[in-house]
Amino acid sequence: MDQQTELAKVKARIRALTARTVERGCSEAEALAAAAKVGELLEVYGLSMSEVELREEACLQRRVAVTGPQRLALRWLFPALLRFCECRGWTDGRADVVLYGLEPDVQMAEYLLKVVEGALRWEEARYRESPDWLRSRATPQTRLRSFRYGFADRLGKRLEAMTAEREAAAEARRAAAPPAAASASTALVLAKEKKVEEGFRTLGVRLKTVYSSATVRDRGAYGRGQAAGGRVGLDRPVGRGPSAGRLPRG
Repeated sequence: MDQQTELAKVKARIRALTARTVERGCSEAEALAAAAKVGELLEVYGLSMSEVELREEACLQRRVAVTGPQRLALRWLFPALLRFCECRGWTDGRADVVLYGLEPDVQMAEYLLKVVEGALRWEEARYRESPDWLRSRATPQTRLRSFRYGFADRLGKRLEAMTAEREAAAEARRAAAPPAAASASTALVLAKEKKVEEGFRTLGVRLKTVYSSATVRDRGAYGRGQAAGGRVGLDRPVGRGPSAGRLPRG
């Protein structure tokens, strides 16, 4: 038996053991024994549960409606959100965005889109009641467009920074880990990328990059938008689904 075949069998055994829970009819003692065996196998073979579970994760495609005038800001920061969530994605028409990737990543991307959409509406309402809004001589449309550009710019940069920090932390962990564990971690990242890429190819979707530029006509509104983008809470509440909302901080 070659090493890859043996490893595949070990992973299958771990998945079977993790299914042995009290909820599925096992006694508490049987469930604890199964959990202990899982821990032993993971340690012996230098695996992580992420690596074991990757094969079972399905890729999915999800369409999210982004309606209203705020869609301009959401589409502007969309590429940064995709990189942060490790998804593929594209816009379809004027109202929809489409997400594709492993289910937990797509759920996270959808959750963040909803959080950002709600935060932008809330922050715009605050801005409309502020002295800065009343002092500006620009038209309401100009003020709001500049505010949204500032919001999207700040939030997109935050997402890019968080992505870079995560990748740097992962690289540091690999550098500090034993060679076998570091190699397994790298292999997991590549396997995930390959799975998403292969799944995406089966869709037969051809993407076209579209470039656009933004003209900021009200610097004050733009600055207020940037401040608002810095207040959005991007952490996902534990145990809550992708549609859960969260008010921005501050």
